Amino acid sequence: MKILLPTDGSIYSENAARITKKIGNEETEFIVLHVLADKGTGMKSWQNEGADIILSAIENILVEMGFDSSRIKKIVEEGNAPAQIADVANRYEVDLVVMGNHGGNNGLKKIMGSVTTKVLELSERLILVVPPNYVLSQIDKSSAFTQTLY
Repeated sequence: MKILLPTDGSIYSENAARITKKIGNEETEFIVLHVLADKGTGMKSWQNEGADIILSAIENILVEMGFDSSRIKKIVEEGNAPAQIADVANRYEVDLVVMGNHGGNNGLKKIMGSVTTKVLELSERLILVVPPNYVLSQIDKSSAFTQTLY
């Protein structure tokens, strides 16, 4: 199984990474993605350093949960976050995109957040959206959903 974990450095992204403990196994491959907004001036060194810190935080969570660091690929892309997430998911042929969310201002955006909503519109891949108040113990390893993902 190949899982894409987009991260913005938030606690919601970290929560999404922790969920993979109950979904993945020793053969799971991870792609951890951080997207920098395209401001037309190119990436600056401080942006790359910040992205490295954000990506390493998710990698550390995955390693602490027992996943092999050699199966974790960290990627930084520049541009529109939802478009880049959908593109990376397709480019790397992931089986699942796992995203945390924190909600937005109104309507569907309030329920799921604007980036999550747009990724759902653009993506051809299965997406698991982790609610902000989700408690990890709610996933049961024997559930039909978890077994289907294997």
